[in-house]
Amino acid sequence: MPSAESKPTAAHHGTKTRYHHGNLRVALLTAAEDMLERDGMVALSLRAVAKRAGVSHAAPYRHFTNKQALLEALADAGFEALERAIDEAAAKHPDDPRQQLLDTGATYVREAVARPQRAQLMFGGSLGFEASQGAAHSAFEALVHVVRRGQKAGLFEPAPTRELVLTVWSAAHGLAMLIVGQQIRHLDLAVDVPRLWHAVFRNHLRRPT
Repeated sequence: MPSAESKPTAAHHGTKTRYHHGNLRVALLTAAEDMLERDGMVALSLRAVAKRAGVSHAAPYRHFTNKQALLEALADAGFEALERAIDEAAAKHPDDPRQQLLDTGATYVREAVARPQRAQLMFGGSLGFEASQGAAHSAFEALVHVVRRGQKAGLFEPAPTRELVLTVWSAAHGLAMLIVGQQIRHLDLAVDVPRLWHAVFRNHLRRPT
């Protein structure tokens, strides 16, 4: 989201959000993300988002030409949030590539589990190939950097970087979808997700000789 637009503040009279001059787009995206997680993509509409944000029905058209444009903006915001989360997790362990890999993977799982409808929007293919490619590529590259540092530290068996990234990504995404689909239940996300991810990911690391 554009940094010039500040986060909207919640109104006191319910679920609507107040916005000030210059941050209408942020208010609309905040309302849309809340609705997406509560009701899913099918129920989302510009009219419904406008109502939730407490603005006129015409207001969303200042920023989004149609529902597709709104969904693409939500997906972009999701990929940007994922990129930030990966970068922040990696930055906590600048000298420990192994811990970077473990923490960034767990972060990916938590992000998807915390906002399953947004994850479905981002990765479910409903937007088409071209939508959100720039933001998605940046998030993917954040993971590439972490895996490349792991390669340099000798944590993986020799393999092309992109192949290793796809392996890590597939494992993290698979675990997230199992949790979202309630195939794995009764989890404390703060405690159990890192533990599960560590158990899964250990199998992808080079065995000590």
